[in-house]
Amino acid sequence: MTNVISYSAYKTAKGAIDPLVADIIDALRANSGSAHRQDIANWIVGRRTGKPLKATPDEREAVYAAFEAYLDVAGRRRPPPLLCKPLGPDSYRWALTSAALDLFDKRWSGPAIKRAR
Repeated sequence: MTNVISYSAYKTAKGAIDPLVADIIDALRANSGSAHRQDIANWIVGRRTGKPLKATPDEREAVYAAFEAYLDVAGRRRPPPLLCKPLGPDSYRWALTSAALDLFDKRWSGPAIKRAR
């Protein structure tokens, strides 16, 4: 899990956070902290359109590329991680790290996610 960075450090490094990364974090929070990447892409498209639509191949690739770009930048940063691939680098499952869950539980003004204990 050392290959990801914090949301604030990513924002500082790039000047502005990629909206897709913010959407990925929102989608993971809405899905109890982890989900298959295709489900995340579908959730994002559905949220943006207001309809339960499946993401097109181009939309999926844009979401996947944003996640991978985040991980790429994360490999060069030191702050606590927010995103990871919990089942390994070749996994299609994405998750929020425990540092992200703690951060958002303390600072997020939106609805809290349910966490299994």
